[in-house]
Amino acid sequence: MELPAYQTNLSSESSAILQRIGKTDKTAVKDCIDTYGNLVWALARKYTDSLEEAEAATQEIFLDIWRYAGRCDSTKFDEVTFIFLIARRRLIIRLQ
Repeated sequence: MELPAYQTNLSSESSAILQRIGKTDKTAVKDCIDTYGNLVWALARKYTDSLEEAEAATQEIFLDIWRYAGRCDSTKFDEVTFIFLIARRRLIIRLQ
């Protein structure tokens, strides 16, 4: 299965977004959505049947990212991998 093309706005500052969210930085969530929104949206569209479901899934995924950001171990995963895994888990739950 091929995923839709997406672009992220990755920069050197984005490498610590999850750490910033974990420390309750108020601008970090916006930065996370700006940086990874296209990836999350592409995954949600691929694995849902409608725009409404994709929108709901995207919201759930970003809530999960907010909840679990402090658990990201940068020695095991980079941010994009961690976000992909959270998105994948949420989408699998929705499919069940």
